[in-house]
Amino acid sequence: MPETPDSLLARIRDGEDGQTEFKEVRLHKTGVVAPKTEDLAAELIALANADGGLVLFGVDDSGAVAGIPPGRLGDVRHWITDVATNNCQPPIRPDVRAVGLPDSEGGERHIVVATIPRGIFVHQTSGGRYYTRVGPTKRLLTPPELARLFQERGRGFVFDEQIVFEAGVDALHWSRLESFFGRSPSLPWLDLLRNTGVTGRDGEGVDRPKVAGLLIFGKDPTDFLRFAFIEAAHYGGAELSSTELVHEDRLDGRVAEQIDAAVAFVAAAVARRPDSVGKTGAGRYDPYDLEVVEEGIVNAVAHRDYSIHGSKIRLFLYADRLEIYSPGRLPNDLTLEEIQYRTFTRNQQLVSFLSKLKSKRTDRVYIESRGEGVRTILKRGEAHSGRRPEYHLFGSELRLTIWARQA
Repeated sequence: MPETPDSLLARIRDGEDGQTEFKEVRLHKTGVVAPKTEDLAAELIALANADGGLVLFGVDDSGAVAGIPPGRLGDVRHWITDVATNNCQPPIRPDVRAVGLPDSEGGERHIVVATIPRGIFVHQTSGGRYYTRVGPTKRLLTPPELARLFQERGRGFVFDEQIVFEAGVDALHWSRLESFFGRSPSLPWLDLLRNTGVTGRDGEGVDRPKVAGLLIFGKDPTDFLRFAFIEAAHYGGAELSSTELVHEDRLDGRVAEQIDAAVAFVAAAVARRPDSVGKTGAGRYDPYDLEVVEEGIVNAVAHRDYSIHGSKIRLFLYADRLEIYSPGRLPNDLTLEEIQYRTFTRNQQLVSFLSKLKSKRTDRVYIESRGEGVRTILKRGEAHSGRRPEYHLFGSELRLTIWARQA
């Protein structure tokens, strides 16, 4: 259950401990002056790398409740969420709310309470420091401690199983859930959603969507996962040039809709080519095998790293090739040379859902369980165009190039 004003006052009287941190807030008209961004990120990470806890903003180290002006509560809440998202890697998703506490004069002083969940993986600051909480203070993890924590939370990098703390079950599209699970499931709905990994309970027992559940069944996933979309652009030439831009679009919605829209984007762009207009059958020029295109897009959506803030899938169609950029390095010890022989699944729950959902274009499931996606891309792509598709890794981004068949 959420903390009540009485329980918060009791925490304040007891002072800071392993799961309670006080933060005095100083404001300027342009935003928060103190605490410093990196200092706050370290406190959030220390709690997440330990057992989670609360940060009470508007309370100083002695336990005095200075409060936050009511008109600035939104500024403080937004700033906390921004630090947790942009200065913690992977991002932390705290539950942030304003609470009014009675003061000695019969009035009310407002504080902001950030509930930090125990991390399912290991967090670090944007500066690369790993902290943990020991009693009322934070400290850097020693190398042996860090190694043990990585071992303990080895599955923590399965980002798609993380709870989205800003969303509630009302963020899910119920007709999509009924279409997937049936109108009359054998279990109560909330039990079914928890058991199948669509939702989970936060530290206060509230049901919330998980990342994979939101991506598959959300009304609009980008309301909470702002960069979970595909940026698509069609260029008339062979170079990335604004003067050659023919058409661009942002493809968002649930991931199945993104996949279908991306394949349709490529098909429509090809249909606009002068050498394909009005031709059918043997006389038609098909620069791409759409089976290969769909497989490449599915792989990008299914295996991208959704924890990289600010990154999205990019699809660039040129006169001679299609390029698909997917955020994230290859997982574990996988290499470019091995990707056609070894299966890899960064987002296990998301892949599980996509292996049961069917493509509108083919009426087949998006992902086959045999793990033949990359081999299909390489073999069919080369058979169609005469040139083997290519994978390249650029830092934390993987690019697939599918070559067009020459007319």
